[in-house]
Amino acid sequence: MPHASVKTIRELIYWEYAKLIAGSTVGNRKNYGMVMYSYKRLKNNEMKPSDILRENKKLFESEKACAYCGSADDLQWEHIIPRVKVEINTIDNQVLACRPCNTKKSGRDPFEWYGLEKKYEVPRIVLGKYLKLIFDIHEKQGTLDRGDLNQDGKLDIYDLGVIFKNV
Repeated sequence: MPHASVKTIRELIYWEYAKLIAGSTVGNRKNYGMVMYSYKRLKNNEMKPSDILRENKKLFESEKACAYCGSADDLQWEHIIPRVKVEINTIDNQVLACRPCNTKKSGRDPFEWYGLEKKYEVPRIVLGKYLKLIFDIHEKQGTLDRGDLNQDGKLDIYDLGVIFKNV
């Protein structure tokens, strides 16, 4: 669950991005001090999430392996946000995945596939791209400053993907 101060989709995306920063800087997405530090800086506009171009550079500089399991066998381009949810057929929405991972993930976004219990296992490249894409989609739909979109009484990662029903 995000910190109690996280009340909007924008803040939730910043919270998740702060965890990504903590993982990259101190090697632990659960490092509360680093997460809070980065979250506050993002929220106060003292720091900005990196551009999607940075994620694409990481993708092309990395080994040719599945973004999810690391396998080098039977690779194919996989849509992070499935085309059944939204038609973003660009490199910004793609990573390499082996056929088994692509098949298992199917029409789910990363958080739907990994679930709450494994949310810290979503690979860095996948999460970085997903958060940037989801921010843009919410911005276009005018929902960044709204709260519990799925109306389940809490703001969590599942509220991010609710937007796909409106796109």
